[in-house]
Order: sequence, then C-alpha cells, then structure tokens
Amino acid sequence: MQERIATIYEELYSGVKNKHYFANKFNVTTKTIENTIAKIEDIIYDKKLSAYRFATLLPKYIHHNLVVRLLQNSISNEIAKDDFLTISNILKENKEILLPMIPTQVLSSLTKKLIMLEVAICSNCIIKVEYIGNKKPMEIKYIKPHKINTSENSYYLYGSYDEQNKNNIGEYRSFAVNSMHNITPVEWLKGEKFFIEGIGNAYGMITKEKFVTLKLTASAANYFKRERQFSKEQYDFILEEADGAVVMKMYYNNLQEVIKLVQQWMPYICIENNPNLAQKVYRIIQKNMDVLLKNYEEA
Repeated sequence: MQERIATIYEELYSGVKNKHYFANKFNVTTKTIENTIAKIEDIIYDKKLSAYRFATLLPKYIHHNLVVRLLQNSISNEIAKDDFLTISNILKENKEILLPMIPTQVLSSLTKKLIMLEVAICSNCIIKVEYIGNKKPMEIKYIKPHKINTSENSYYLYGSYDEQNKNNIGEYRSFAVNSMHNITPVEWLKGEKFFIEGIGNAYGMITKEKFVTLKLTASAANYFKRERQFSKEQYDFILEEADGAVVMKMYYNNLQEVIKLVQQWMPYICIENNPNLAQKVYRIIQKNMDVLLKNYEEA
C-alpha cells in the first residue's frame, strides 16, 4: 500500500491523473483507487478537471525522484551531475531499495518554491505571486508558469502573464525564484498545457535563433573540454584547429550573455565572422574596464 501511495504522489507531481489511469497502472479496479486516494488528505478529486490533483501547491510529502529532478540542474559541474543522476537511477531501478517519502516541511524555502512551481506547471495552474524586482516595490503578478530554468546556480521561472494580471497580458518573461513570495494557486485549467520543452536561462528560453561564433584559444578550449561545457545545449562544437584552438557556436537570448562570457575569458575567447557584433561587444567591455579603473583610482 505504501509503495502504491508513493507512486501516486510521483505520478501527480508530473500532472493531474484520473482514476482509470491509476487503475490501469496498478492493475486494480477504479474502486480500489478511490479507496486508496480517499485516505490521502493531500489529494483531492477536481470535478472541473475530472481528475485527481494535489489539494495545494505544496503537498506534505514529495517523492525522492522529484527532489533529484528539481535539484540536479543546480549542479554546475557536469561530471558531478552525471554521478548524481547515476545514483538516482540506481535508487529508482533497484526495487529492493525502498526510500521513504520526504516531508516537504524539512526542505529549504527555495526548494519548497521549486516544488510549488513544478506542481503548478505540470497541473496547468495559474498562480498569484508577490514579486520583488530589482529596485522595485512588491508587486502582485498573475502568471501561467511554463518552465523552471537555471543559470549559474540561480533558479528562474519562465512564465507568461495571465489576463488577470491586467498589464502585459500574454507577455513572456523570466522571474527570479528567490524574488517570488507567497505563491498561491488561482485556477487549474483543463485542456491547456503550460509546460514548454527546451532549455533556458535567466533571460528566457533559448530558441537557437540568435547565435554568435566564438574562437577559443587552446587553453580556454582545454577548460571547456575538461569541464564538458561543449555537452551543454547552449553550445555547438564546430571545429578544432591544429594548434588546439576551437571554434564553437553559442546560442543566446540577450547580448549580455555574450558580453559576460567574452569579458570573463578575455583575451582567450573572441568573436569570429561578425565584425559589427564584435565591435559592439568589445566597446561595452572597454567601457566596463574604464569604469572599473576609474573607481579603483578614486578609491
């Protein structure tokens, strides 16, 4: 029974499900499913959706598989992430290892928010959020959540403004998860799918419509290869030259992403085959250097 309940939790974290789905999964009658779920106060039957869903965005328990899925992207080291996922797969596939459900109340505020956002995304729930932007007062926002993205260990929600927001209706943007407060459900929608496939970062989803070609010296290329950066979907390896230099394509949403990478690695990374973009990026970097030196001299 406990294993079945754990599986029901895991399934509902990926979206609402009806009793026929669970009956087929466990090879039992729908009446058995009704009796099993009736004992779980975290789960209710939503007549509008004609399916079971969590009663709140933060259930009392979470399956360990979802904790792994939510936190794996915060591991910036690709090799360590592989080990993390390997351990997760072993635990998932080895039926002799039965891990208990994890109480959500023992988790950090950040992870609780990630759980709530994941539930809202997968169950197509509009959310109301108190949001504090940079140098802005608290604002109330009504959001359709679409995807949780990570960027340098920070989490962002990629979402669109619902019509209840009144302003910027339908506009897509990223929201810093740590700036989100008091996330509450507004309405569960039937017949819509909020989740968006693909990868993203602090600036939104990467569509691969915008890219820049970069050349890395051998020393920079060795780092990228050693740390397996080329395996990230944001980069496409193009070629390696005889001296060890590498040419790669970088996809981006905001020019600041390119500026940051080139500035961080200068003079070991440069822009290829786009003199106009290169000039624009280098001028901004030069301006940043001038401001830094001025502040240093005045200190």
